[in-house]
Amino acid sequence: MLELQVIRKDFTLISTIGCFFVGTSFLCYSLELPWGDGANVHKVNCILPGTYPVILDYSPHFAQNMPHILNVPDRNEIRIHVGNYPKDTEGCVLLGLSKGQDFIGQSVNAFANFISILTNALKTDSATVTLINQF
Repeated sequence: MLELQVIRKDFTLISTIGCFFVGTSFLCYSLELPWGDGANVHKVNCILPGTYPVILDYSPHFAQNMPHILNVPDRNEIRIHVGNYPKDTEGCVLLGLSKGQDFIGQSVNAFANFISILTNALKTDSATVTLINQF
């Protein structure tokens, strides 16, 4: 099984930034909506900590197969995708190779690295992502 992990370390009023691991190896940074009570433009927050299955399936929003995080409580269509700022997500996990305040950079490259790993792994096995808050 491919085990992915997001260890969230940087929390602001508009974003949550973490480190994204494949197994025990750091791959890139992640950016999500803020931790809290839903008091942001999307009325949602980052995904609740826990372990969730990850598959590749068709995304109507992106009009192609994309990584899909399943079984997120009270949510659907939670994806892992390209983006740099909190405005680029409605509750999904964004990936980037660099980070700053409420920002991740080189997202296209980070996503390309990740999708290659995930696609190869899912040919023969399953995948999960575990999200952990480190306040």
